[in-house]
Amino acid sequence: GSASLVFQTAWRMLHTRADIEAGEKVLVLGASGGVGHAAVQIADHAGCDVFATASTEEKLAHAEDCGADHVIDYEANDFADEIAELTGKRGVDVVVDHIGEATYPDSLKSMAKGGRLVTCGATTGPNPGAGLNRIFWNQLSVIGSTMATPGEVDDVLELVWDGTFEPRVREVLPMSEAARAHELIENREGFGKVVVKPDSEI
Repeated sequence: GSASLVFQTAWRMLHTRADIEAGEKVLVLGASGGVGHAAVQIADHAGCDVFATASTEEKLAHAEDCGADHVIDYEANDFADEIAELTGKRGVDVVVDHIGEATYPDSLKSMAKGGRLVTCGATTGPNPGAGLNRIFWNQLSVIGSTMATPGEVDDVLELVWDGTFEPRVREVLPMSEAARAHELIENREGFGKVVVKPDSEI
Protein backbone atom coordinates (compact mmCIF):
# COMPACT_ATOMS: atom_id res chain seq x y z
CA GLY A 1 0.00 0.00 0.00
CA SER A 2 2.62 2.55 1.04
CA ALA A 3 4.72 1.49 -1.95
CA SER A 4 2.22 1.94 -4.69
CA LEU A 5 1.96 5.69 -5.22
CA VAL A 6 5.57 6.72 -4.62
CA PHE A 7 7.09 3.96 -6.74
CA GLN A 8 4.66 4.43 -9.63
CA THR A 9 5.24 8.20 -9.53
CA ALA A 10 9.03 7.82 -9.51
CA TRP A 11 8.92 5.11 -12.20
CA ARG A 12 6.94 7.29 -14.61
CA MET A 13 9.19 10.29 -13.88
CA LEU A 14 12.41 8.42 -14.61
CA HIS A 15 11.54 5.81 -17.22
CA THR A 16 8.65 7.29 -19.21
CA ARG A 17 9.15 11.04 -18.94
CA ALA A 18 12.94 11.49 -18.47
CA ASP A 19 13.75 8.26 -20.37
CA ILE A 20 16.85 7.46 -18.29
CA GLU A 21 19.60 5.25 -19.65
CA ALA A 22 22.32 3.21 -17.94
CA GLY A 23 25.41 5.29 -17.25
CA GLU A 24 23.58 8.61 -16.98
CA LYS A 25 24.08 10.82 -13.94
CA VAL A 26 20.84 11.31 -11.99
CA LEU A 27 20.36 13.74 -9.09
CA VAL A 28 17.49 12.98 -6.69
CA LEU A 29 16.54 15.84 -4.38
CA GLY A 30 14.93 15.03 -1.04
CA ALA A 31 16.07 11.41 -1.18
CA SER A 32 14.64 10.61 2.26
CA GLY A 33 11.05 11.27 1.20
CA GLY A 34 8.62 8.85 -0.39
CA VAL A 35 9.19 9.70 -4.07
CA GLY A 36 12.86 10.44 -3.37
CA HIS A 37 13.77 7.07 -1.91
CA ALA A 38 11.84 5.32 -4.68
CA ALA A 39 13.62 7.39 -7.35
CA VAL A 40 17.05 6.52 -5.91
CA GLN A 41 16.26 2.80 -6.09
CA ILE A 42 14.80 3.02 -9.60
CA ALA A 43 17.74 5.04 -10.99
CA ASP A 44 20.24 2.68 -9.34
CA HIS A 45 18.43 -0.37 -10.76
CA ALA A 46 18.59 1.23 -14.24
CA GLY A 47 22.39 1.45 -13.99
CA CYS A 48 22.63 5.20 -13.45
CA ASP A 49 25.24 7.06 -11.39
CA VAL A 50 22.98 8.32 -8.58
CA PHE A 51 23.49 11.53 -6.61
CA ALA A 52 21.13 12.20 -3.69
CA THR A 53 20.47 15.06 -1.30
CA ALA A 54 19.21 14.77 2.27
CA SER A 55 19.55 16.73 5.50
CA THR A 56 21.01 14.48 8.20
CA GLU A 57 23.68 11.79 8.53
CA GLU A 58 20.94 9.21 9.15
CA LYS A 59 19.04 10.21 6.00
CA LEU A 60 22.23 10.28 3.92
CA ALA A 61 23.08 6.76 5.12
CA HIS A 62 19.59 5.56 4.17
CA ALA A 63 19.98 7.14 0.72
CA GLU A 64 23.23 5.22 0.24
CA ASP A 65 21.47 2.06 1.41
CA CYS A 66 18.83 2.67 -1.31
CA GLY A 67 21.57 2.81 -3.96
CA ALA A 68 22.88 6.39 -4.05
CA ASP A 69 26.50 6.50 -5.24
CA HIS A 70 27.07 10.05 -3.94
CA VAL A 71 25.23 11.81 -1.10
CA ILE A 72 25.07 15.54 -0.37
CA ASP A 73 23.97 17.17 2.88
CA TYR A 74 22.01 20.09 1.45
CA GLU A 75 21.89 21.89 4.80
CA ALA A 76 25.70 21.94 5.10
CA ASN A 77 26.53 22.42 1.41
CA ASP A 78 25.19 24.12 -1.70
CA PHE A 79 24.16 21.09 -3.74
CA ALA A 80 24.84 22.79 -7.09
CA ASP A 81 28.44 23.47 -6.00
CA GLU A 82 28.79 19.87 -4.81
CA ILE A 83 27.46 18.52 -8.12
CA ALA A 84 29.92 20.73 -10.04
CA GLU A 85 32.77 19.35 -7.95
CA LEU A 86 31.65 15.72 -8.12
CA THR A 87 31.12 15.80 -11.90
CA GLY A 88 34.14 17.91 -12.87
CA LYS A 89 31.79 20.81 -13.70
CA ARG A 90 29.90 18.67 -16.24
CA GLY A 91 26.64 18.42 -14.29
CA VAL A 92 24.03 15.67 -14.22
CA ASP A 93 21.85 14.39 -17.04
CA VAL A 94 18.63 14.22 -15.02
CA VAL A 95 17.35 16.00 -11.91
CA VAL A 96 14.35 14.64 -9.97
CA ASP A 97 12.93 17.75 -8.27
CA HIS A 98 9.59 17.66 -6.46
CA ILE A 99 10.54 20.53 -4.12
CA GLY A 100 10.02 23.52 -6.41
CA GLU A 101 10.92 27.13 -5.64
CA ALA A 102 13.58 26.41 -3.00
CA THR A 103 15.62 24.11 -5.25
CA TYR A 104 14.72 24.94 -8.87
CA PRO A 105 17.49 27.53 -9.55
CA ASP A 106 20.19 25.18 -8.22
CA SER A 107 18.58 22.26 -10.05
CA LEU A 108 19.09 24.12 -13.34
CA LYS A 109 22.68 24.97 -12.34
CA SER A 110 23.35 21.29 -11.62
CA MET A 111 22.38 20.09 -15.10
CA ALA A 112 24.71 19.11 -17.92
CA LYS A 113 24.10 20.50 -21.40
CA GLY A 114 21.00 18.81 -22.80
CA GLY A 115 19.90 17.76 -19.30
CA ARG A 116 16.35 17.01 -18.19
CA LEU A 117 14.66 18.20 -15.02
CA VAL A 118 11.59 16.12 -14.18
CA THR A 119 9.11 17.32 -11.58
CA CYS A 120 6.02 15.85 -9.96
CA GLY A 121 5.38 18.54 -7.37
CA ALA A 122 6.42 21.77 -5.75
CA THR A 123 6.29 21.47 -1.97
CA THR A 124 8.06 24.81 -1.43
CA GLY A 125 6.04 26.70 -4.03
CA PRO A 126 5.13 26.42 -7.72
CA ASN A 127 6.51 29.70 -9.11
CA PRO A 128 10.31 29.89 -9.21
CA GLY A 129 12.06 32.21 -11.64
CA ALA A 130 11.94 30.49 -15.02
CA GLY A 131 15.69 30.56 -15.67
CA LEU A 132 15.05 30.76 -19.40
CA ASN A 133 18.59 31.94 -20.17
CA ARG A 134 20.05 28.79 -18.62
CA ILE A 135 17.36 26.63 -20.26
CA PHE A 136 17.98 27.86 -23.80
CA TRP A 137 21.75 28.26 -23.53
CA ASN A 138 22.28 24.76 -22.13
CA GLN A 139 19.39 23.27 -24.15
CA LEU A 140 17.68 21.96 -21.02
CA SER A 141 14.26 20.32 -20.78
CA VAL A 142 11.82 20.80 -17.90
CA ILE A 143 9.41 17.88 -17.84
CA GLY A 144 6.21 17.46 -15.84
CA SER A 145 5.03 14.08 -14.59
CA THR A 146 2.24 12.78 -12.43
CA MET A 147 0.97 9.38 -11.31
CA ALA A 148 1.30 6.48 -13.80
CA THR A 149 -0.57 4.44 -16.39
CA PRO A 150 -1.92 0.98 -15.51
CA GLY A 151 0.94 -0.59 -17.49
CA GLU A 152 3.56 1.42 -15.61
CA VAL A 153 1.95 0.45 -12.31
CA ASP A 154 2.16 -3.23 -13.29
CA ASP A 155 5.82 -2.88 -14.33
CA VAL A 156 7.00 -1.23 -11.14
CA LEU A 157 4.86 -3.19 -8.67
CA GLU A 158 6.21 -6.45 -10.10
CA LEU A 159 9.66 -5.22 -8.99
CA VAL A 160 8.33 -4.21 -5.57
CA TRP A 161 6.65 -7.59 -5.01
CA ASP A 162 9.75 -9.54 -6.05
CA GLY A 163 11.93 -7.56 -3.63
CA THR A 164 13.97 -5.62 -6.23
CA PHE A 165 12.61 -2.37 -4.78
CA GLU A 166 12.07 -1.93 -1.07
CA PRO A 167 9.51 0.55 0.23
CA ARG A 168 10.87 2.20 3.36
CA VAL A 169 8.32 2.52 6.14
CA ARG A 170 9.42 4.66 9.05
CA GLU A 171 6.54 3.86 11.35
CA VAL A 172 3.10 2.21 11.37
CA LEU A 173 0.64 3.92 13.70
CA PRO A 174 -3.00 3.29 14.61
CA MET A 175 -5.61 5.82 13.45
CA SER A 176 -6.01 6.90 17.08
CA GLU A 177 -2.43 8.26 16.87
CA ALA A 178 -2.97 10.24 13.65
CA ALA A 179 -1.75 13.41 15.38
CA ARG A 180 1.58 11.68 16.11
CA ALA A 181 1.81 10.68 12.43
CA HIS A 182 1.36 14.33 11.39
CA GLU A 183 4.00 15.35 13.92
CA LEU A 184 6.53 12.87 12.48
CA ILE A 185 5.93 14.15 8.96
CA GLU A 186 5.98 17.84 9.91
CA ASN A 187 9.19 17.44 11.94
CA ARG A 188 10.86 15.78 8.92
CA GLU A 189 12.35 13.17 11.24
CA GLY A 190 13.52 9.81 10.02
CA PHE A 191 13.39 8.17 6.61
CA GLY A 192 10.51 6.67 4.65
CA LYS A 193 6.74 6.69 4.79
CA VAL A 194 4.54 6.99 7.87
CA VAL A 195 1.64 4.53 7.58
CA VAL A 196 -1.64 4.98 9.48
CA LYS A 197 -3.94 1.95 9.83
CA PRO A 198 -7.31 1.38 11.51
CA ASP A 199 -6.80 0.53 15.19
CA SER A 200 -8.43 -2.87 14.60
CA GLU A 201 -5.62 -3.85 12.19
CA ILE A 202 -2.73 -3.15 14.57
